[in-house]
Amino acid sequence: MNKSPSSKFDPFLDALAKLPELPKIIQYEDDYDEITRTIKVSESDAQAPLHVSGSVLYVQFHRINERVRPLLRTYLLTAIQSLSPNTVLARYRSFLRIAPCDLEELAMAKPMQARSIWNRMILSYGPEELATLKVLLAFLCRLNFINWTPLHADLASHGLAGASRDFYAGVRSGECFLSIHEEAQLIRWLDDMSSRASLLSLAELQEACLVTCSYQFGMRPKQLGMVRRRDLRVRANPEDGSQTAHITFKMIKQRDEELSRLPLVRKVRREWAALFGALENLNAGASPEAFLFGFTNRVDISCAVTEVLGRIVPGARITAYDLRHTLAQRMVDAGASQEELAAAMGHSSLKTGLVYFQASANQAELVNKALGASEIYQTVVKIAERKFIDQDELASLRGDNQVAGVPHGIPISGIGGCSSGQTSCPYNPITACYGCPKFMPVRDMSLHEQVLKDFRSIVLFFKEGGHGDMNSPAYLQLQRTIAEVQAVIEDLREHSNA
Repeated sequence: MNKSPSSKFDPFLDALAKLPELPKIIQYEDDYDEITRTIKVSESDAQAPLHVSGSVLYVQFHRINERVRPLLRTYLLTAIQSLSPNTVLARYRSFLRIAPCDLEELAMAKPMQARSIWNRMILSYGPEELATLKVLLAFLCRLNFINWTPLHADLASHGLAGASRDFYAGVRSGECFLSIHEEAQLIRWLDDMSSRASLLSLAELQEACLVTCSYQFGMRPKQLGMVRRRDLRVRANPEDGSQTAHITFKMIKQRDEELSRLPLVRKVRREWAALFGALENLNAGASPEAFLFGFTNRVDISCAVTEVLGRIVPGARITAYDLRHTLAQRMVDAGASQEELAAAMGHSSLKTGLVYFQASANQAELVNKALGASEIYQTVVKIAERKFIDQDELASLRGDNQVAGVPHGIPISGIGGCSSGQTSCPYNPITACYGCPKFMPVRDMSLHEQVLKDFRSIVLFFKEGGHGDMNSPAYLQLQRTIAEVQAVIEDLREHSNA
């Protein structure tokens, strides 16, 4: 008597029936909330909750094709015990994008035939899906699933080529870096907020401190979100009343769990420490375990940083990762070694930062950058609020509103006026005026061209004398000022040609 089609032996289903039994309880570390989470496993479970960077997300098994569901469910629940919840969630989403028939075909293939199947899959899937398939094959080798055995682990991990994925495409193209003008706006905003720190609300202080940590230390959103009140230390200097602030945060995205536990301690720039002092004062009654910046998950804090930066630099969409990449490139351009870059950025491998050295300009380009002669820096975003005045209007202003100063020993005057008055401005005259919305340049182009010439001579003097510290605040301020002077000259030139 012939067997019906429904009773025909199915090797795939037979192999699924032999999968190892899952533990009744699975535990994993929630590093964001600093506790151990527990998942109770039941065959009837339609989903499994995962705490990822302060949010509760779900691996929904019912969305997986019924035929391959037992295999993927076993892999995902097993992976939770050794991988980060975010990685498990990412692989679950990758599985949803892979056709169930392809998953089954690869799982049932003989290892020597897998290459031809794999070459076809390269045409159908992207780097993330291919990487997930390779991880699944390695898991099948450990299970002795049908034809896959531990002897084929090397083939599964290294013998199948994957589509290349450039995680640093934005770094190579330079798209993720802030321009000089954008950095000038950001620093000016931080300086202004710091000068008014004692008058700011808790929400304003948290925003300013978020931007400070993201810009100065290149902290990722998750690192920002994990900072507790206990991780901030503020000390007052009894001699001059100034404050010193140190912040401690964790290394993340480390393959070595021991490295992930290592703390990184950073000192806030002195001119911005007042923001953290004021924040500490307003948080005096809060628990040491409270989140310093008031956000309970990574998504909200990431959106908050982007939103604040959008207000600081209108029209630009800047993220915390853009500030991180900009910091790394700025360090390399200033001559940092691989070791110094890795220590500052929290990289576990020196190779991680090589892309910034590859993208870095040579020494000649660095000088051109400082001179404002490089094509990259010749086009500076114009300040729409700029108001030009003539010599008669300048003469009619009271003395305090006429801009004058002696930057780097060079007397400069007659270049324009200030709507608020120099005595009420906390910044250095001349060097901080160009680019400021309160600055009213005169329409005499020759005056600004002379200022540009004088500033360029300072750059060359330091360069030739070997005193040029490309990363010093004074040098960076001079660099920004040159770019702003060029913007004024370009505005005047376009106006004269109109």
